[in-house]
Amino acid sequence: MEQDRTIFDKDTFLDLTVNMIPLFILAFFFVLFLPMVYGPFGWDGTYSLLQIGLILVPFGLLAILTYFSAVAIEGDANETEAREAAEEAAEPETEVDADDSATDEADTVETPTTSEETDAADDEA
Repeated sequence: MEQDRTIFDKDTFLDLTVNMIPLFILAFFFVLFLPMVYGPFGWDGTYSLLQIGLILVPFGLLAILTYFSAVAIEGDANETEAREAAEEAAEPETEVDADDSATDEADTVETPTTSEETDAADDEA
């Protein structure tokens, strides 16, 4: 079975915008703070690494979380589609069986059409 959907399709991307927005904010601050480390404030090993680390570590963890969320969302979407396809494939069989049984019952039940046949049926009972 070919899989025509990618991990980041349109629906998954819309679900993950909640995680994408903080990723963009963290990337913005990284780009903003990086010149400040080499610019007017200079490089102080402890504070500069702390400053960059407090941006990059959450960025990395959130990126990993976003990837696994995308995989989980896509996997759930694929399972739902497969389940719906199986249900649709099973429904016509039950409808055909119900139609056949209704036709069989209609064939076996004889209804009198004229008043003479109705009188004859009443006499037999």
